[in-house]
Amino acid sequence: MKKLFWILIVASLLLVSCGSAANSYRPDQLEEVTDSSSAGAAENEAGDGSSAASDAADGADDGSAADGKDDSTMVVEVKTDSSAADAAEKKLPVKMNISFDDTWEYADFSKIHTDPVILWFAKGTNRKNIVVAVNAGHGCTGGESEQTLCHPDGTAKVTGGSTSAGATTATAINNGMTFDDGTKEAAAVLQLAKLVKEDLLQAGFDVLMIRDNDDTQLDNIARTVFANNCADCHISLHYDSTAGDKGFFYIRVPDNASYKAMEPVASHWEDHDALGEAILAGVAEKNLPVFSGGSIALDLTQTSYSTVPSVDLEVGDKSSDHSEAAQKPIAEGITAGLEKYFKENPVKEGGVLAELLNQTESGNGSVTESDSTTGDGSVTESDSKTGDGSVTESDSKSGNGSVTESDSKTGDGSVTESHSKSGDGSDGSADENNLSAAEKNKDE
Repeated sequence: MKKLFWILIVASLLLVSCGSAANSYRPDQLEEVTDSSSAGAAENEAGDGSSAASDAADGADDGSAADGKDDSTMVVEVKTDSSAADAAEKKLPVKMNISFDDTWEYADFSKIHTDPVILWFAKGTNRKNIVVAVNAGHGCTGGESEQTLCHPDGTAKVTGGSTSAGATTATAINNGMTFDDGTKEAAAVLQLAKLVKEDLLQAGFDVLMIRDNDDTQLDNIARTVFANNCADCHISLHYDSTAGDKGFFYIRVPDNASYKAMEPVASHWEDHDALGEAILAGVAEKNLPVFSGGSIALDLTQTSYSTVPSVDLEVGDKSSDHSEAAQKPIAEGITAGLEKYFKENPVKEGGVLAELLNQTESGNGSVTESDSTTGDGSVTESDSKTGDGSVTESDSKSGNGSVTESDSKTGDGSVTESHSKSGDGSDGSADENNLSAAEKNKDE
């Protein structure tokens, strides 16, 4: 009996001891598990975060978390990370500055080319991957003091303009005319160019702004060479220097055998005229006034050096309303015409845009500046290196990219540019023998 008593005492002591040991072990075990989870989370944070995301999601599903804290923040972060892969367009910069490249074809014919141009990228699901060069005419101080070859082969002009037929050199770029109300043409076409830019971006086109301020140091050849190498087409914007508010027209390539046989005109004149006709149709759809047959023929520096579809657009004259309200339907008509042209003449796959973006990655020096967007759409500025290793810095822009600026002023305010048929109701076909005085002042 005494022996059984002691057996029961020993058994009770053993049970108490085991219970105490179990209770002292469980907290240690939980602490070890917590430490292990933390280490795993740290590893995942340094890596792709997929395991941490899974743990957080599991915790959210069963309403618990390993450390007792709310894991909803982690779930939101995971969703943000996954959605970023679905927003490839956000990787495109807002804009990119491109400097003149002396190795481009016809670049050595330019006398003024110190300023860059700005390539603006469309955002949204309707991106076309088509770049339109928008050239606000004039706006180059000192341009009239330089002379450039009318044609790359050195031959003479076949029609008149600001330089007479038969001349081999012409003003590098002139100052433009002055409206009846004293406004400079350069200021009016810059305002229009910005409206066209915004319309094109909304329509999914990328826009190469040849001139984005009052004074851009690029002559006519430089502007054309930029368009040749950085855009899928080139439109220049002007108002005619005659009075009468005659309406819209474009400059077509003159029907001259020797001119049409000269390169690059020979390979591209049909594209130039097709682009002009498409834009004319877009303007007509907006019920805007069109002058006579809608075009006149002139030998221009622009089309003499263009290797992409290229056209000079005369959107009115010195008597026309050049307010923003009057220009908006013009911009819409131009955009409608470009939509029509590229629907009928699609660009090759990849096109010029792929090449430009490759230049950005390769850092060959021609691309000097870019802005990028963050996930929330705000604009951040970035630095990039030019060819000589120096660093340039971009300024951030507002979401709409708008820029305010004063009107540029020329020295004497003289009327030196533009052209048009005289108001005789003729059919719009012109040659060097029936050009009006205004046509002979057309920008080269």
